[in-house]
Amino acid sequence: MQAVFDRGARESRDLGPVAYVHFLLTELVGLVSGAVRARLAGPPITAEPVAGGLPEEVLEAQNRVAMNLNRLLYAISHHQFVEARRYSDEERTARLELRRVMEKYGLA
Repeated sequence: MQAVFDRGARESRDLGPVAYVHFLLTELVGLVSGAVRARLAGPPITAEPVAGGLPEEVLEAQNRVAMNLNRLLYAISHHQFVEARRYSDEERTARLELRRVMEKYGLA
């Protein structure tokens, strides 16, 4: 993602200062509008397991999902996209395991 931005900035800079300022403003507007849409989309993602008289196996599965989600969010926020992909796969696997365990105990 950073490489695409850098290439676009370099190409705009080569076209002159007006094109470069236009590029920067367009990117800034896109960034702000994306942040506003994310903010209006609803509550933020929480990565905290929910307890409350659940079997130990379910709690462990919830903790694995929460741990992988926290790692995924950290990797994305620090632009570590290779690690983010790995944590995304691990989080998906952990969610499938959580679903299996919850079905085992007859939980929704």
